[in-house]
Amino acid sequence: MALKGKLLPLGAAVVVIGLVLLGAGVVGMMMWPMPGWSGMAFSVGMTVTIPGAFLVVFGMINRSMGAAMSSMDGALRPAGSGGMFGLIKDLAGGNRDLLLNGVPASAVVLSMRDTGVTVNDLPMAVFELEIHQPGSMPYRVAHREPIPRLLVGAVLPGSQLAVRVDPNDAGRLAVDWSQATGRTSRPAAAGQQVSAADILARGVPATVTILGTFSMNGMTTDDGDPVVGFDLEVTGPYRPYEVRLAHRVPRPHLTRLVPGTRLPAKIAPEDPQKVAIDWEADSPVGEPQAF
Repeated sequence: MALKGKLLPLGAAVVVIGLVLLGAGVVGMMMWPMPGWSGMAFSVGMTVTIPGAFLVVFGMINRSMGAAMSSMDGALRPAGSGGMFGLIKDLAGGNRDLLLNGVPASAVVLSMRDTGVTVNDLPMAVFELEIHQPGSMPYRVAHREPIPRLLVGAVLPGSQLAVRVDPNDAGRLAVDWSQATGRTSRPAAAGQQVSAADILARGVPATVTILGTFSMNGMTTDDGDPVVGFDLEVTGPYRPYEVRLAHRVPRPHLTRLVPGTRLPAKIAPEDPQKVAIDWEADSPVGEPQAF
């Protein structure tokens, strides 16, 4: 490795020597009578310059590749993930051995992002987790792991995961996806009716874009506000998706219900299809929220 780092300066030195000999040879050939050393200097200079030029080229290529690999490694490496080798390890199966011999713990998802990589057709995500173990202070760790397709959209910031931690390395863990995810504050079960107020109180912040609206045949809330059907694109902590729902609209907001309008919203942690528009955050008008 040390020799590779010296290829460029070594090649440059050899080229300089070769060019000096070549120059001397050319100058000697232009003299009359031509000295006997000129032909030798020219030949040696040519012989030295050519391999020196190859050393320079190889040195430049080696340096460029080293910089590119270092940049790639830094882009792929969250804290404690092992960079390029960590990614290769993840692709080969990651820390699944910990499901058998790891120490049980719980983890709260503080943040997450999609890497754009899939492993066995499962999306790879990078998490920032807060780990809780009995008898220990909570600590944070960056972790990379594929998410089962059935749980995509259900695992959001605030979700609580069952994990197994390496007893010899607190930063190494595996998520036990066989145990259901949940929230640290008791969530409603998926499929259970929840109010918009409940979602706004404990949900995950998001933004919705109105794709279209449809009639609810004159349905209104108890206080007389209309209920409107929406086709929405939801942009939250994970990849954008679409939902179709009915939602109460305070009358001052009726003029805003046009395609392309963006509104603040929150997502129910246990069911990403349950979305509540935060009308109060959208304007000074603030009223109790309900579907």
